[in-house]
Amino acid sequence: MFLVRNRFKEVKIMSDEELLVKLQETKHLFSDFHDYVVVPAINFWKNSALPYIYKEFEKTVSRFRINVLKIEAWLLKLTNYIRGKRSAQCNGNGSQSQYWKDVNDFKNGLNGNGDKKPE
Repeated sequence: MFLVRNRFKEVKIMSDEELLVKLQETKHLFSDFHDYVVVPAINFWKNSALPYIYKEFEKTVSRFRINVLKIEAWLLKLTNYIRGKRSAQCNGNGSQSQYWKDVNDFKNGLNGNGDKKPE
């Protein structure tokens, strides 16, 4: 109504013939609505709102990516920790001392039977 209130005042003082001629010459109300409401809304959306939404979406994706990388690093540490625990449990307490005993025997020239290695 705000857009067409001036036209209503003109219609009251016009004769019937003038009114018919003017009706044929004038454009539709939706044309004015499109020009005064739709086009500015689209321009506002494209120039102001959309870049802001893209910027915020980029920040959100970046934060999500950083958090995923942190979780991935934490999972890698956890995997390495579990792998270290597994290897220590598989070797057991006695096997490490046996390993060093075998190394010392080899350095001293003894084979596994306690005999000297042939030269």
